[in-house]
Amino acid sequence: MNQMQKYKTWAGAVVLVCLLLVQTSLVAAQEITGQWEITMERDGRTSYATLTISKNADGTLAGKWGTSELSNVKFQDEKLTFVRTIRFGDQEFTMNYSGTLKDGKLTGLLSSDRGEYAANGVRLKPMPPAVGVWDLAYKIGDRDVTARLTVSQRPDGALDAKWTSQMGESVISNVKLQDGKLTFDRAAKFNDREFTMTFTGIAQGDKLTGVSKNEQLEVPVTGQRFGAALIGQWEWTSTSERGTRTGMLTIRSDLSGRFQVRDVEVPVKDLKLEGNQVTFAIEMNMGDRTSTRNFKGTLDGNALKGQMTSEGSTFEATGKKLAAGAASPGAGTWEMTSESSQGQTRTSTLKIKDDMTATYTSRDTETPVTDLKVEGDQISFKITRTFNDQQVTMEFKGKVDGTTLKGEFVSARGNRPVTGKKIE
Repeated sequence: MNQMQKYKTWAGAVVLVCLLLVQTSLVAAQEITGQWEITMERDGRTSYATLTISKNADGTLAGKWGTSELSNVKFQDEKLTFVRTIRFGDQEFTMNYSGTLKDGKLTGLLSSDRGEYAANGVRLKPMPPAVGVWDLAYKIGDRDVTARLTVSQRPDGALDAKWTSQMGESVISNVKLQDGKLTFDRAAKFNDREFTMTFTGIAQGDKLTGVSKNEQLEVPVTGQRFGAALIGQWEWTSTSERGTRTGMLTIRSDLSGRFQVRDVEVPVKDLKLEGNQVTFAIEMNMGDRTSTRNFKGTLDGNALKGQMTSEGSTFEATGKKLAAGAASPGAGTWEMTSESSQGQTRTSTLKIKDDMTATYTSRDTETPVTDLKVEGDQISFKITRTFNDQQVTMEFKGKVDGTTLKGEFVSARGNRPVTGKKIE
C-alpha cells in the first residue's frame, strides 16, 4: 500500500469515526429529551415534579423543573446532570442533580449542602384518549337510557372500566384498547333477565362513539366526557396575610390531579365536581409537619374562583386555565406532502389536538390516528385505511423541527417519505 492509499484509508476512518460520534450524540439527545415524572423520597414523604428536557438549535440541552429553568444541563454516557436553583423571597440556594438513564428509567440524586435524597424518573406519557369518565346516552327500544362509563389505567398500562346506569352496575371484563378502539364485555341484569353485550367505541377529544351489541341487539351509544371544562392546567394564585403566592393545578382526563408549589407537585385528593362546584384537598409538607388545605370554589369557563381553608385560616384562591398543548411541539395542524410511485405530489392534513388525539385526512377521507406518541421532538403514530376492500395499516415516524415535520410512512407496501408544514 503506497503513501497516498494509506492517507485515504486514514482519512476515511477519521470521517467514519466523526459520523459515528455525531450519530451517537443525536441518539443520546433523543433518548433524554421529553418530559419525565420525577418521584422524590425525603423523610418518609413522597413528592413529585415534572422534568422537561429539550434540545437547543446548537445541539446543547435545556431543561425545566416544573416551570423553573435549569442550568448546566448535560447528558453524556447515559448520565444526566443539571443544576436547579430554588428561590424563597430574597434567598436562593442550588441543588445538583446526577442521574443515570437505563432501560428507559432515570435513577438519581438531588444534593445540596443540606443533604441529598433520591429523585427517580420515568418518561411521562399521555393518557390514552379513552381514559376518563363518560356520560353515555342510548336507546333500548323506545326507552332513553343514560349511563356513566369510567375507564381507568393501571400502573402497568392495562385498562379497567365501570358501567353504571338506571338498571344498576354492569360487570365489565376484557377491557382492551387497540388501534384506537376501546372494547370490552359487559354483563348486565334487567329485572330477572341477564344478558351480555360487547362494546366497541372510539374516543376523540371529549366525545365517545360506539356500539353495544349481542346476537339479538345492536345499540348505538354516544358519550360526552364528564369534567371536560375542568381538565387541563390552571395557573393558580392564592392571597393571604402572608402575601400572594402562585402555583399550578393540573387535572388529568381521569380526574386525578397534581398541585404544584415551588416546582414540587403533590397529589390532589378527594376531587369532586358537582354542577359547577369544585372541591379538593392537598397535603403540604411544612418542615416536620403536614398541613392539609381544602379548596371549595366555582368553575366559570376558564376561571376557577373560591377559597382555601387551612388550620382555621381562610384565604382567596383563583385559577386561570392555560391554553393546552404548549408542552407538545406536535400539537397543531400540519399540511403533509408526499410523492406517489407515479411521481405525483399528494397533500394531506394531520391534526394533532391539545389532548393528544389526532386525525389524518387524505382525499377528503378523515381517519382517526392511533398509537400517537410525542417524545421530545420525535413523533410516531398509526393510521388504518381501506384500499380495494383491504385494510392497510401505515406507521409514521418523524421529527419536528420548528414548523417542519419530516419523516416517513412505513407499511407492507414499502416506505414513503413525507414532509409536513405547520399551518395552524
